[in-house]
Amino acid sequence: MISRRNLRIKVLHTIYELGQQNEQPNATIAKKYFDSKLEDTTSLLAAVTHLLYLIAEYVLIHANQKASKHIPTADDLNVNTKLAGNIIIQKLKKNESFSLIIKKNKLANLFDDEFIKKIFISLLDSPEYKSYIVNPERNSIEEKKILETIIHHFIFKNEHTTSFLEEHFINWDSDFEMVESWMDKILISAGNFSFERILSNEKLEFSHELIDCYYTKKDTIFAFIEPKLVNWDADRVALLDLIILHLGICELLYFPSIPVKVTINEYIDLAKSFSTLQSGQFVNGLLDNVRKELMADNKIFKNEHKGK
Repeated sequence: MISRRNLRIKVLHTIYELGQQNEQPNATIAKKYFDSKLEDTTSLLAAVTHLLYLIAEYVLIHANQKASKHIPTADDLNVNTKLAGNIIIQKLKKNESFSLIIKKNKLANLFDDEFIKKIFISLLDSPEYKSYIVNPERNSIEEKKILETIIHHFIFKNEHTTSFLEEHFINWDSDFEMVESWMDKILISAGNFSFERILSNEKLEFSHELIDCYYTKKDTIFAFIEPKLVNWDADRVALLDLIILHLGICELLYFPSIPVKVTINEYIDLAKSFSTLQSGQFVNGLLDNVRKELMADNKIFKNEHKGK
């Protein structure tokens, strides 16, 4: 589920944050910290999925409240509850992994009825919802489409919702785009999606090896960087840039399955996304110089197959 790019971002954040918190971080500490960040991501994914589930189920509460009025109207007695029976929601309801992750992360009471009601009332007035309930029949395309509407417009683009999630999940800013993209995978395989296994063994190994390389090969790799810092004071180079350079050179030297071009492009992109305005150009130039030197000295060995 998690791409190599996502993992590089998490490794970068892990190393940077530990450097701010701990005077002498090491690979063992960093790997544990990285694993805890993965757990935070899993918890956020589960929370967003739970919120989607509760919004769909809230139609039953809404219908009951309408019918319980002192003098209910005909409309009050005939509230459309189609959303609660959504076939994807029903599959999710039977997903044992979903139930277990909600319990494990103590998410069952995270959202109260008033919070859900506010979102649901907004949904009632949307043209997408009105169009959905007009058709009494169910088909997989329409069932998925209404849930996509809720996810994108009433969760991720709703200030009421995003403010709440940002307040309760410190990883919201770093993970929300990734979690939003994963929701489509959950909708496709709601019945058997595994919330306990969002990272394969191969990708966990890649992440841990990258962390190991950063800490154990730090002096060796800086020896490649320092001579290239012409007119640059190493102490004044942005810390994130130095970490990005270290990780990029780690991949060039010690990760034979990852093509050189992929590595350089990925770390230039990280520099542009997470460091200063000049960082993309700086990282691009320095990594390319190191690449040329390593290739001239026959120090880069890559497998023929490509990996990303």
